[in-house]
Amino acid sequence: AAMAAGGSGSLDDKKYFKCLEIKALNLAGKDEAKKMLQQAADQVQPIMIKRRWKVPLLVEFLPKNPALQGLNCNKGQKICIRMRRDKESGITHNYHFLLGTLLHELTHIVVSPHNAQFYALLAELTKECEELMAKGITRTGEGFD
Repeated sequence: AAMAAGGSGSLDDKKYFKCLEIKALNLAGKDEAKKMLQQAADQVQPIMIKRRWKVPLLVEFLPKNPALQGLNCNKGQKICIRMRRDKESGITHNYHFLLGTLLHELTHIVVSPHNAQFYALLAELTKECEELMAKGITRTGEGFD
């Protein structure tokens, strides 16, 4: 995909398209939770750069609805991800589940409903992410960040 009009593609530009701030809940395994969120954010950053997406806040949340795994607030202003069953459990969701949830929520930046367009874009992002992982590419992809 080509860079958006006016995009210089400089490294400074690239550093802007990512999850800017990451917060974990103040519960057991908080440091591990933050580290996993950061790892997932680093992994999807090349995808975000390609599409010029930025998410000001990526946070762990623990909603009352046990089926709710993630939430995209206001087209990506904040993305919330569940990482545990309950307050007492510590981290119960593994990294790949977390990464899949993050890709799902990033897809909602473009498509709100779970329709054919949503699932087509999610499949594209997932494939892209798997290719990046196979090549060991994260963050800006420049190799020195």
